[in-house]
Amino acid sequence: MGAIVSKALRPIKSFNIENRAHRVISKEKPTPAPTYAHNIEDLKRTLQADPDIDEKLNRKDEGLDKRLKDVYVTSMGRPEDDITREKQSESKSKRPLPQDRKMPEQYDFGFKEPERVPYGRTTLRDAINFISSHQANPEEATAEKIALEYKLKEEDVASILKYFKTYEVYIPETKKTPAVFAGPAQMRKQLYKLDTKLISDRKEKEESTASKTDVKVKDTA
Repeated sequence: MGAIVSKALRPIKSFNIENRAHRVISKEKPTPAPTYAHNIEDLKRTLQADPDIDEKLNRKDEGLDKRLKDVYVTSMGRPEDDITREKQSESKSKRPLPQDRKMPEQYDFGFKEPERVPYGRTTLRDAINFISSHQANPEEATAEKIALEYKLKEEDVASILKYFKTYEVYIPETKKTPAVFAGPAQMRKQLYKLDTKLISDRKEKEESTASKTDVKVKDTA
């Protein structure tokens, strides 16, 4: 809206602008800018202290002009630019060139993990591990067990598990397959179920083998 108004008023403002400019320039003395009240008071105090201040300001001071002509500066040193360049070249020459030209080590999370973790703190790797474990099996990986294992406060672990989750991979629906979540949590749950089944099958197999051995020993006796 403002741009439209300014565009509409532009021809009115520029009407006869050249004649108006010549009229202002041809004035003998331009109209001074308005003076603030405190400036007027300062001017009155100055006139009271020195009534001839206007004449002194307009008159050339011969003694001051002569003293200014007698003042001169002679530089005996070197230019500052040359000194700066010399110091920069000296600092560059003193800097040793790198001896190890191997590529820097690439870290998993983009930064070097600390070797020692103080009590009550954890690393990003450990946080991702226990968050994923809790998502896969919340009944087993509880906040109390995680706090005991990683030396953390239980209330801090509970807050982390409440507000932070690992990313899930979402496979959208197609004409042949429905939409499914196939993220890390789902994979961990499947692996946990598989491990549990393998452990139970192994126990059953060991128990059956042990029972057969007992039967053979009894028959031998």
